Amino acid sequence: MRSVLTVVCISVFAFASCDLRNETAKRSMERFSSSPTPQYSPVPTESPVDPADIAKADTSLEGEPIYIDGPDMKRTVNCTKFNSVKVNGNSNVVTITGVCKQVMINGDRNRITADAAVEYVFNGSENVLKYSRFVNGKRPTITQNREGNSIERKPTETKK
Repeated sequence: MRSVLTVVCISVFAFASCDLRNETAKRSMERFSSSPTPQYSPVPTESPVDPADIAKADTSLEGEPIYIDGPDMKRTVNCTKFNSVKVNGNSNVVTITGVCKQVMINGDRNRITADAAVEYVFNGSENVLKYSRFVNGKRPTITQNREGNSIERKPTETKK
């Protein structure tokens, strides 16, 4: 009995000597301590579009879609009424003149040179797109549903 009483007394003494408020106070004070402030980094602003790089288009027009179907083709097409162009195949070389609503590339290893489009969509990989101008002064939307495509804007050739 004496050993049980001793164990109980030691337990009560050990429990009583613990400062339970210490951990509680510590947690409640953490709410008031300052957290590190993240470094502010300004969002880079895009440079304004040069007026020479703007392709004016009547976006209310909607011409028939233009399809390029098959592999290893060399084609030149012209968007005359804000058309959509769909390249369906692999290893095609396509030159697109005029202002297009959308250029969609469904295939791999295609080489596309475009004048201007509102949107470029890639559903393949290893495609190369070079475009020149911006439709009504807005930068194009580029959607890559597969990785490994190369997109670059080539400067508009100035006539002297």
